[in-house]
Amino acid sequence: MKSVLYYDYEPNADLTDTSDDVTCFLDTIKYDIGNNILLVGNIGNLGNRLRMLGVYVTILENSHYEDVCYSLIHNGNCNVIKGSLELLPFEDKYFDKVIILDHFNNTSNCKQASKEINRVLKNNGELILEDLNLKNFKVKLKNLKHRLCGENISYYYPHEIINLFSKLNFDGNLKEVENERYIYIGKRK
Repeated sequence: MKSVLYYDYEPNADLTDTSDDVTCFLDTIKYDIGNNILLVGNIGNLGNRLRMLGVYVTILENSHYEDVCYSLIHNGNCNVIKGSLELLPFEDKYFDKVIILDHFNNTSNCKQASKEINRVLKNNGELILEDLNLKNFKVKLKNLKHRLCGENISYYYPHEIINLFSKLNFDGNLKEVENERYIYIGKRK
């Protein structure tokens, strides 16, 4: 299952940075020139495209050091930092936006990760989070497989995401996409 926010607008032979699909996606994240944005997860070349629009982009890369860093390959003009969502290596209130695509469910401690996101976001900063929806049967099976394999991964229902971030003073909305995915957009108060 591909990310709705990014992969529906992934460039191909007939899609340019000025096409309506790309513009629609970039308008969804409502960036301003000079913003500091943190990208996490399966981001493709989104950082590269945002950087060309005047946004300062930092990518949190969670892969092992011996792995190829695909974020750096596809986003050469961005800062790429190794780390995890549970222990973000950034100053307090540093980012205007945090965008997480297909990664929040893969963190071992979502509560700690949400506290770290809250810490690094500026007041009125925005969180855009897209991930798999546990309401979907295939996602439930995937969750069960991870648990049976002994992995410490937690999948959340959409209402649990809203509750998790509302406890941290986020005011947000969540949209479910065909029971396969959800998109949460929250603003830090």
